[in-house]
Amino acid sequence: MFIITAKFSKRKLFFGIAVTAALLLTAGAAAHLAGDVAAMGNRADSEANDAAQQTVSTLALTDEERTAYLKACGWEVDAASCTVREVIIPSDFDETYQSYADLQARQGFDLEKLKGKRVKQVVYSVTNSEESDVLAELLIYRGKIVAGDICSMKTDGGFTRGLMDRTGQKSNDTKDTSESTSS
Repeated sequence: MFIITAKFSKRKLFFGIAVTAALLLTAGAAAHLAGDVAAMGNRADSEANDAAQQTVSTLALTDEERTAYLKACGWEVDAASCTVREVIIPSDFDETYQSYADLQARQGFDLEKLKGKRVKQVVYSVTNSEESDVLAELLIYRGKIVAGDICSMKTDGGFTRGLMDRTGQKSNDTKDTSESTSS
């Protein structure tokens, strides 16, 4: 066993502590700056999502509030096609649900907080999509939208996208001339 001893004057001890504190403050400031730079990169990705959520409330107590939210995201839906059912967010996310949770996180929603909770799933038919059989799905917990996506469950070419993903959306110039009639 080795024992090392050192003798410092109070002045040298104070100077050593001051230098150590200055180094720690500099390292902390650099880490904070690096976090700010990383956040600036993520901010550009979420600006469109934030704009939609700021212009319309995420309250979803009524059909009008839900369709207004989807419209703010750029989607026109058939309110008459609305179906509602209760689902439970899994307590443990498998690989598939984790990728869904990651999609929701990119949109500003946090499904981690809702593990094991019972939510309402509200589904509408999208009317302004270039693809057919496209659905808008919203998950609602305590009257607020907590997740949402645009999807197609086709066996050939099905997809799940974020609410703000404009891929497959008809431009405002294009009118949907097809009408569905039920007998």
